[in-house]
Amino acid sequence: TGDSSDRHARPERPCAPTARDPVSAPGPSRLAALLVAIGMYAPTTRADAYIETDGPDFVESSQAVGKGRFQFEAGMAKERGRRDNGIRKTLSTPTLLRFGMTESVEARLETQGRLREALDVAGSEIQSVRSGNGDFALGLKWHSQDADGAAGKPAISWIYHLDTPTGSDGFRGRGVRPSLRSVITWEMPADLSLGLMPGMKYDAGANGHRFTSGILGAVLGKRWPGNFRTFVETSATQIARAHDGGVLLSWDVGAAYLVNNDWQIGARIAVGANRNTPNNLFLLSLAGRF
Repeated sequence: TGDSSDRHARPERPCAPTARDPVSAPGPSRLAALLVAIGMYAPTTRADAYIETDGPDFVESSQAVGKGRFQFEAGMAKERGRRDNGIRKTLSTPTLLRFGMTESVEARLETQGRLREALDVAGSEIQSVRSGNGDFALGLKWHSQDADGAAGKPAISWIYHLDTPTGSDGFRGRGVRPSLRSVITWEMPADLSLGLMPGMKYDAGANGHRFTSGILGAVLGKRWPGNFRTFVETSATQIARAHDGGVLLSWDVGAAYLVNNDWQIGARIAVGANRNTPNNLFLLSLAGRF
């Protein structure tokens, strides 16, 4: 699920070399077991429609959470990418908090959470390690149109975010970076759905240079019997000129399971489609609403 619009963005400020200190975190199997356990023992708060989440896929939901409802989506992401000076491995805890102001408008708070980055320097036993907190983004989502399957009319929402320079040194962005995305979702036969998410962001490089970049995602989802959903997608978290970082593009697959109407666990695997993008990303997530 944040940035959500820049979920693969990585700070490039160098970190000081230290003795080898491998990134330590719960293994994927342990974390998956923990998320399942939390979901199994979570109470169902209402017996209405199932939870609609912005993750684990990159393309977000076109639905708002509903008036007076609170929803969280949290997880752990592990990213690995080859850089000119070695291999960079990053652990993060992406978190999205959503509160329904009206039936069609929600307030949002998103962050990459706690980050830990390790750089294995090429041709050396030295590893650079740094830890800190990611920036916070404040936002609003407006669900502007309901879907009408019979007429072929999609559901549409608009998401406006302001990324703020609130993170730790080494992970803090430059200035306030606004972004606007639209999510367009069509319901299709055989429990299929198609989602598109175009957008734009006014970003800043490490040297403070400001530039405008594009955002684009497309996802095809399938809902199966037994509260199970799978998806395939392509996600371009940044479409920019080469000197602004170029295009960050990946191919993703994933799945989500509804433990009950109000709790969901999910996972996504992404593979970089070009040399600008991290080689791979693995995300485990838990979502709940109250």
